[in-house]
Amino acid sequence: GAAEAGGSPATRRGAGGLARRWAAWRSETRGAVPAADAAPCTGADRAAWDLHHPDLTTVLLTALGPGPRLWERGPEHPQALTLRIGSAHRSGGPGEPVTVDLRSAGSLGLAGPRVRLSALARSLLAQLTALHGPSTLEVVLIAADRSREAADRTGEWGWLGWLPHVRPAHGQDCRLLLAYDGDQAATRTTELLRRLDETVHASGTSPYSGPRTVLVVDGDPGPAPVRDAVSRLAAEGPTAGIHVLCLAETPSATPASPLDDTVRTAGEASPPFRSCGTFALLSGAVATAVRIVRPGRRHAEGIVATMDGVSAAWAERFARALASLREAEGAPGTDAAAAVPRAEVALPRACRLLDDLGLARATPAAILSRWAANAAHPGRSPLTLGAGPRGPVEAALTVEHAHLFLTGPAGSGKTEMLRSLAAALAADSPPDRLALLLLDGDGPVGTAGLAACADLPHVEDHLVAGDPVRMREFAQSLSAELKRRAEAATDGPAPAPSADTTRVISPRRPEGASRLPSRLLPRLVVVVDDFDTLVDPALGNTGRPSAGSVVRALEAVARDGARLGVHLVAASGRPDRTADTTATRTAAFHIALTGRDGDDPAPGRGTVHLPDGTRSAFQAGRVSGRIPRTATLRPTVIPLDWTRAGDPPTRRPVRELGNGPTDLALLASAMTRAADKAPTPARHASPT
Repeated sequence: GAAEAGGSPATRRGAGGLARRWAAWRSETRGAVPAADAAPCTGADRAAWDLHHPDLTTVLLTALGPGPRLWERGPEHPQALTLRIGSAHRSGGPGEPVTVDLRSAGSLGLAGPRVRLSALARSLLAQLTALHGPSTLEVVLIAADRSREAADRTGEWGWLGWLPHVRPAHGQDCRLLLAYDGDQAATRTTELLRRLDETVHASGTSPYSGPRTVLVVDGDPGPAPVRDAVSRLAAEGPTAGIHVLCLAETPSATPASPLDDTVRTAGEASPPFRSCGTFALLSGAVATAVRIVRPGRRHAEGIVATMDGVSAAWAERFARALASLREAEGAPGTDAAAAVPRAEVALPRACRLLDDLGLARATPAAILSRWAANAAHPGRSPLTLGAGPRGPVEAALTVEHAHLFLTGPAGSGKTEMLRSLAAALAADSPPDRLALLLLDGDGPVGTAGLAACADLPHVEDHLVAGDPVRMREFAQSLSAELKRRAEAATDGPAPAPSADTTRVISPRRPEGASRLPSRLLPRLVVVVDDFDTLVDPALGNTGRPSAGSVVRALEAVARDGARLGVHLVAASGRPDRTADTTATRTAAFHIALTGRDGDDPAPGRGTVHLPDGTRSAFQAGRVSGRIPRTATLRPTVIPLDWTRAGDPPTRRPVRELGNGPTDLALLASAMTRAADKAPTPARHASPT
């Protein structure tokens, strides 16, 4: 009976030994919490904890509201990138939050059974994306582990695709920053490595303080090159604001499977796990305890907490609540995001200027809004040149950087780019602040050239070198305008034009209207095509008799126009003929068009040399094309396939309407209507 009631001695020794080992392990896991913490926490303690480290209920309500704490943390916020892993053990109930700061931890490795591991990862990403806006935090996912079916991976991570944080904002060529196969994983890591190298090169030893990127790696990221790239990002990425969150599926740490075995198994399941700066290891019989440890330390010395986790349905509801939200201007982190260089992408074979200007729908309201946005900077004339490797390439004509010179062989797109520059200038300044003079330096009267821009309300006149009489009058009038502006700049009297000076520019004010002070004179931009022909006209050229006087007047603009609000934008097909001119020497912006993409023709392809000594390749925006047919089509509905969201977007071929108006004609019409609606003060006729 005694044997039946108490069991055999051997059985008692075996059960007792297991119990003693289990008790010792439990005592070890609880040993990180001081005895003083056994006292129950107060309401004030909980309020302070929730203020700095909100729980998951607060996180969800913040997204559903949206609540006032949505995207509250910018790059300089004290709790930026601080993750609430769980709550510390207390005898009287849940204790204080246990957190990990990614800024100090660098990268975080999570290890444990799949169900609990996924729940913990979802809770961490929900905190990050609820408290940090898309301009402050970018999320990239690599879930390309071939040991798991694609359906399982997309089922687990599909909710992430709804978040605005996974939309490409740095020029990446994809729909979403997701990778479910080896090719997509290689592309994502290449983009991040390029950003790491560029940031380190630009900042040197200075600490990084811009927007952050969290790279989520689920399991084995892929082939050896991708593994090496992710391992490097885990080790070096924090210096450029890139933090890796690495997930490795392992058994829960128990007396039968110690923490050392969990770390070893995690490194085998996901090699980048070994490069993480901090580990969060799930333990216990049901894997609800998590121990925070650092590599190189005894794992028993880590902090223990009860993990936070959410279900897939919870995460789906959370992400869909954020899907339609956008950051307001001036939100935390938006200024810092604007200062971060965008990742380079291949230049397009062609681009539409209206798209680069954000005027795909050129309406009077859109034009008025753009003019109003630039009204605070009357001393500069913005210029959008086209599409570059990091987005639109922009410049601005100012007193310090007053002129632009463009060169390129025949067929490179010089004339089309001059049209685009004229349209871009007009799109950023109303007619009362900007006037344009168009001059074709070659060709007979009636040829196209810059005449296509004549309908812009900013254009005072368009002249062709084939009319020598008007060209001489133009040279005299331009010289007189410079003289009048110079006298007005010294607050002297503005002389009236002499009676024998023929007015070649249509006045924009009633005769007899009072002249404006010099500070209110509209900026005048003289746009010249075929400047080389004016400098060295061929024998028999119809513009040869007047070419000398015109060139002298343009050289005076290049020499003295900057301080008088007169700018020169000129193009030359023979740069050897114009190399010694004042227009070339004083130009702050030099553009060299090649018109080639490798061996293929690509009109508008070129390089701009900026005043700070840098240069950028770009594709000039086209403005003389017809309306794309795609602009008249209804939206296309396609099935949602998360596995292909990381691929480059499918671009429909742009086909122009054969009988429709050009973009330039649409823009001119919208500007004319906008100018009629806008209150226009009296203008100074320029030049006379």
